[in-house]
Amino acid sequence: MQKLDRAILVALNYQGNYESCKLSLDELEELAKAVQIKTVDKVIQSNDKIEPKFFIGSGKVLEIKQMIDILNVDMVIFDDTLSPAQIRNLEEALDVQIFDRAFLILQIFALRAQTKQAMLEVALAQKLYMLPRLAGMGKSLSRQGGGSFNAKGPGETKLETDRRRLNMEITRLRVSLEGIKKERGESRKRRFKNSIPVVALVGYTNAGKSSLMNHLSNLYGTNKTEVFEKDMLFATLDTKSKRIQKDNQPPFILIDTVGFISKLPPELIKSFESTLADIASADLILHIVDGKNYSPLQINFTKQVIKDLGLEETPRLLVVTKKDLLVHQPNILEDYLLISNKTGEGMNDLYQAISAHIYKDSRIFKLLLPFDKGSIYERLKSDTTIIETNYTADGMFVKVVLTPYLYNLYKPYIMN
Repeated sequence: MQKLDRAILVALNYQGNYESCKLSLDELEELAKAVQIKTVDKVIQSNDKIEPKFFIGSGKVLEIKQMIDILNVDMVIFDDTLSPAQIRNLEEALDVQIFDRAFLILQIFALRAQTKQAMLEVALAQKLYMLPRLAGMGKSLSRQGGGSFNAKGPGETKLETDRRRLNMEITRLRVSLEGIKKERGESRKRRFKNSIPVVALVGYTNAGKSSLMNHLSNLYGTNKTEVFEKDMLFATLDTKSKRIQKDNQPPFILIDTVGFISKLPPELIKSFESTLADIASADLILHIVDGKNYSPLQINFTKQVIKDLGLEETPRLLVVTKKDLLVHQPNILEDYLLISNKTGEGMNDLYQAISAHIYKDSRIFKLLLPFDKGSIYERLKSDTTIIETNYTADGMFVKVVLTPYLYNLYKPYIMN
């Protein structure tokens, strides 16, 4: 059995909110666990300012040094981003490896990346993170090479200490990602051209987005292939999409995106622009919340990310999962739908709520298509739901649901 690294986790409560700080440190423990690191102790220091030399006070550094000797610790992980100088100073004072939350998240992303795009995005984020930290990171710099702490990942080659070489790598990765971004842009254009509404699943990591996508897909999807789901952080890095259609109702595209987490490294946000852009194409956002383990901080953080992406005007539905595990209704101060991915309870209500939002301006129309317009009929079948088709001497009589966009597209064939 592989030996686990042992770590002390450290947080600085400099904003006067101890509970928020404690919650974030608990989250850091889960991040550490994801890369096979055992948390042996946690330290929270309350201070009204950040100390430039060590981030925390020098007295607290001495206290942690004693804990390291007693607990046989391999590393100390801070819950905030440290400067290169702070990492160097802490390494010299504590004589162990020093990491921060941003570095840990990058390692998890490297471990989870499966597709070419995700691997490129993670590699770019790692290099952007390392660029200002090339000088004097000592022990911690040696851990940059692998995709995770105890498992191989896409970033196996150690980052060059030469700044020029690193910048060349960053440029190369950006060019590669630009090509993928262009391809994805064309895909989005085709989706818009087809005018099928897009619904995006958004939420904190491990909230149940992929489970919900699989459940809706199994109930109403045209493609039953399941999206990978597991009770772990960042199980999904790449955008997955499914066409969802119930009975004779109009279809929509459901997309599952990367989960959010507080204090997400800015390098990752920059690198995952093309993935996050999928959310921007959505006609409706489903904000997924873990009903069993939710917190107002996580809900507000996700809402802030949506706002930062410039999508505060996009309609949003709050969906709370794990209804089957709840004894009491969640105390959330806004309207929400309560569902269970396990039992399916609430799924029909959710589907109806989605349809009400994305097709609120749709109407039923009657079309008359000449017999030589068979290609238009085939296009109609992919664009929307055909309620009824009859053949007359004049052509095909078709009854369909049309959005305002589709109305303009098929206007020449609409009967008075």
